[in-house]
Amino acid sequence: HVWTNNADGSPQISVVWVTAQGNEILFGTDAKSEKCKNLTRDPGIILSIEDVERNERGWQRHLVVRGRAIIEPGPNPELMDRLAQKYTSLKQHPLALRDSPTSVVVRVQVDRLSGVGPWIDEAAGADQVASPGG
Repeated sequence: HVWTNNADGSPQISVVWVTAQGNEILFGTDAKSEKCKNLTRDPGIILSIEDVERNERGWQRHLVVRGRAIIEPGPNPELMDRLAQKYTSLKQHPLALRDSPTSVVVRVQVDRLSGVGPWIDEAAGADQVASPGG
């Protein structure tokens, strides 16, 4: 899920397909979407990603990413096809967003990670990032 802030301060939450690229998390959307309008006004963003596994204590593994969004003009068919392959096994993204002239790519620059899973250094505290590759 992606969380942005509406102009009145209320939350706007959407389901998105994401991929990691270097130190950023990417997803596509339409420039006319509420999330894109919100991110243009206020680049603060939160992503919540749930894993299917549980840790040794029985807790659901999950990742919460807090960061800043950078919006790039699209379309980016290669990214959209990569996301479709990851989430649906389709070779080509099934929606018009793939080639739409109003499509954009959102790059999330990570400020902080939290959650339960190998990406968190539990010995350092709940909101600490695990070492790279760990």
